[in-house]
Amino acid sequence: MNKKGAELALNTLIIVILVVIVLIVVAIFFLGGTSSLSRSIRTIFFGATAGTDLNLAVEQCNNHCANAQALPNYKLSGYCRITYNLDMNTDGKLDENNDKLGIKCWQDPINNVCLITTQVSGKDASGKDIVESVTERLDGEGKISC
Repeated sequence: MNKKGAELALNTLIIVILVVIVLIVVAIFFLGGTSSLSRSIRTIFFGATAGTDLNLAVEQCNNHCANAQALPNYKLSGYCRITYNLDMNTDGKLDENNDKLGIKCWQDPINNVCLITTQVSGKDASGKDIVESVTERLDGEGKISC
């Protein structure tokens, strides 16, 4: 009995299955499906009850601000999207009485100031087109809001 033909077909089938699995994983990664996965991993390794230290949150917000300033769409940055559960009494546990939950970078007690420069076009009094650079504070309530 000649087994070479059967082995080739089986090996090819296994390779095709592995390639399809890899393509599915890559597609999920690029379509943003890893956000829930990363949250699950964070919960496993950092615990569901542990909060973020205030100094660490301030440093992360500084980094998120720098990224927001470099992005063409700052609303997609971590500065606008990430909230922090701050363990204010540093006991390693979150509780609503002593800690700050769901805090954005610009809110108290983080109070990070992130300035974004945008281009504003319009016309002057004579009807001539003008473009001005406007620097505003990025926050949840201002002219440039998340």
